[in-house]
Amino acid sequence: MIENNNFDTVSSSGSFDVHKKIIFTSFDSGSWHIPSFEVLIERNGRAQQFFTDSIKINVGYSAADSTGELRDIKPVMEVTVTDYFWYYVAGGVLLAIILGWLVYRYLKNRPKQPKPIFASALTPYDEAMKALQELKIFDLNDPIKVKEYHSSLTALFKKYYSRKLDRNMVNKTTADILINVREQYEDGGLVSSLAEAMRCADAVKFAKFIPSVAESDQSHAQVKQAIELIEKLQSPPKQ
Repeated sequence: MIENNNFDTVSSSGSFDVHKKIIFTSFDSGSWHIPSFEVLIERNGRAQQFFTDSIKINVGYSAADSTGELRDIKPVMEVTVTDYFWYYVAGGVLLAIILGWLVYRYLKNRPKQPKPIFASALTPYDEAMKALQELKIFDLNDPIKVKEYHSSLTALFKKYYSRKLDRNMVNKTTADILINVREQYEDGGLVSSLAEAMRCADAVKFAKFIPSVAESDQSHAQVKQAIELIEKLQSPPKQ
């Protein structure tokens, strides 16, 4: 029961009509029996009892629609589909540009790693021995070649020593090199042998001294001996 109204009485020529509206609902099919209702009517202090008729109601299904027409609760709405393909392409291109710019800034501003001193595929010792071997082709009877020969002897040792210390010693003077070797290795024979060869090279370079072939060969041997002594020393160079 979903609605139960009050009685409604209508009088006409000494007769009374009594009405009452009751609303029922059901979600199932079948036969329903509504029993009679007791009705008490009072008039002039007297009450009379009446009963309504019982009611039988058959609940069935509505006839099926054979037309096949769709009946939506709401009308069909047109849907607009937006193609975002070019938006994605533009976004991807913009993202690539931003990432490229950031990578460029990073590579441009990152601290540069210092390059190794005189980087070479050979070890310092092997490179020095190779350079000493190449000097043997010089014509030591030619004054111009002699000067180049002794400059090359000094240069190859400074390069070798720079690589051993991992510090650029090429622009150091002969005195600076000898002092440093003495402090690093504390070997009198090493310093003595090297000093004689380097001072001979200075004399050729600055004093226009032309040594004999034997003296040039001796300088070659002394530089080679100095390099071999450095390689043989057990204690590492002092930092």
